[in-house]
Amino acid sequence: MTYVDGNAVIGALSLATGTDMSLAELTCGGCGDRHPVAQAHVYLRCPGTVIRCPKCTAAEIVLVEIDHRIQLTINKVATVHFGIA
Repeated sequence: MTYVDGNAVIGALSLATGTDMSLAELTCGGCGDRHPVAQAHVYLRCPGTVIRCPKCTAAEIVLVEIDHRIQLTINKVATVHFGIA
């Protein structure tokens, strides 16, 4: 299965969280890797969008849009660090 980088979901994540996610970093709850959202591996051909850690491939976030609503399921994220613009 092929993936794209995290830039593909920054807009949807920003909409869902109400904050600019372009500078945000995630700390993986699986391996502890801290990485920008833009470096995450994003799988678009799943039931929903799966955002995975680029180091250990743990499923960090699952994003599903149903009836114009965005639902986030946060699985393996230890922390979210919001950048300062």
